[in-house]
Amino acid sequence: MAKTKPRSLRPASRAPRLTGLITVFLLGFALAFVLGTWTSGPDATERRIAELEQAEAQRDVELIGQLNELARGSVDRLTPVLQAMAKAAPLSGDTPRGPLVAAEVNEWRAVLSAEVKRYEETPSSGNGVNVARTAMRTAVRQLATAADGFAAAAAAAGPLGGDLVTLAGHQRDLALQTWSVAALQLDVINVDAGNGHVHVQLPSGGDSGTIPLDSEPEGSQRR
Repeated sequence: MAKTKPRSLRPASRAPRLTGLITVFLLGFALAFVLGTWTSGPDATERRIAELEQAEAQRDVELIGQLNELARGSVDRLTPVLQAMAKAAPLSGDTPRGPLVAAEVNEWRAVLSAEVKRYEETPSSGNGVNVARTAMRTAVRQLATAADGFAAAAAAAGPLGGDLVTLAGHQRDLALQTWSVAALQLDVINVDAGNGHVHVQLPSGGDSGTIPLDSEPEGSQRR
């Protein structure tokens, strides 16, 4: 009987070991990537958010300064008009009305038309600045409408003229109330920005329903 030749043992294949090494390497690389993203990603994101917030705050500081100057100029320009309107339609019902002169009313309308244009620009800003600017713009437009009402009253005859003066006076009062809200908002954002109080109220008298001025002195800061 022929003897069976023993089989020679083949060396174990390297493929499984190579595959295992590759798998371990890929898992290690993936883990390192995830850990790197987890440790560095949020920090980078937070830094970027902080940079954007700082840039927005700086932009608002500049826009607050610009709005302060615009509001102060409005007070200077509108005070003579409001004083004249107060004679035509007094804030107190017990005070006699003064006569309306068409040429003078047209001067009011010219002043207010120019003021409306000054508030047409709306630069991008934070909500606090937007609220103050929008309220001021609305108040100025209401005053312009009141001036148009006074002009209509000056051109009307008889009792109609008196009724139109009354309506124009009410519109003026609404404008003053709106401006007082805007002035308070401007004061708040100035305090928050570290500028202290900025009082830009328009003259209104005690019966117009406006928000009273802060009792603290100008330049002080709330704590």
